[in-house]
Amino acid sequence: MSDGALSEAMALRIAREMPLLALEDVVGRVGFERFQDAELDPLVTETQLAVLEGKTDLVWSRQELLERWMQLRWGAHGHHSMVMSDALARTARSTELQGYNCDDVTVRGRTLHVPVPPVAGITLPDATGRDWPVADMLIASEGDGQQWCVLLEAPGDTPQQQTVAAIRIDWPAGVSVGEALDRFDKEAAPGVDWRAAWRWILGVMLARQPPPAQA
Repeated sequence: MSDGALSEAMALRIAREMPLLALEDVVGRVGFERFQDAELDPLVTETQLAVLEGKTDLVWSRQELLERWMQLRWGAHGHHSMVMSDALARTARSTELQGYNCDDVTVRGRTLHVPVPPVAGITLPDATGRDWPVADMLIASEGDGQQWCVLLEAPGDTPQQQTVAAIRIDWPAGVSVGEALDRFDKEAAPGVDWRAAWRWILGVMLARQPPPAQA
C-alpha cells in the first residue's frame, strides 16, 4: 500500500462494512421488530448490490447483517442478561424435546444475552475446522414469537479468530418443537451439531419459563 492503493483484502473489508453501515441507518427508521424489514430495505439491498460480488459475498453479508442487527437490538432493549450456573448448563444438555410444541417455549419479546459456560459443550468450527467453545449467546424472538434469532460467539486464540454464527429458525404456533428443528436442519450450516445446540438453548428457556404441565 506504499503507493496509496488498497489491497484486495482491505477493499473487501471496506465493501463488507458498507451494508452494515446502511443497516444502522435503516434500523432508526424501521425499528427492531423484524430483521427482514431492515434486511430488505432498499438502502441495504442497493448498497449490497453496489459493493458486493457473487453469491458467496451476499451469503456472508446476510450473516453479518443479522449479527449486527441483534447486537443493536440488544443494546436498544436494555442489555438483558441471564446468570448461568454450571449446574444449569449441564442439565440443559439433556433436555427432553419430545412432548413440547413451539407454544411451550418462548422468548418474551426481547433480546436475551446468555454467557455460555464451557460445560455446556457447544462449539463452533473455524475456517480450518477446529472447534471452539461458544462463550456467549444472544437469543431473540420476532413476529410475535414466530421466528427466533440466535447469535453464537466463540472466541479463538486472538480477537481476530473469533467465530460467529447468526441463525434464524421458524417457530410457528401449534407446531411441535421436533418438527421446527427438522425444518431448520434442512437449511442449517454444516459443521455444527445444531440439534445439541438447540437442545441446550431450549433447556435454558424452559428453566426461565417452566412450560405448562404435560398430560
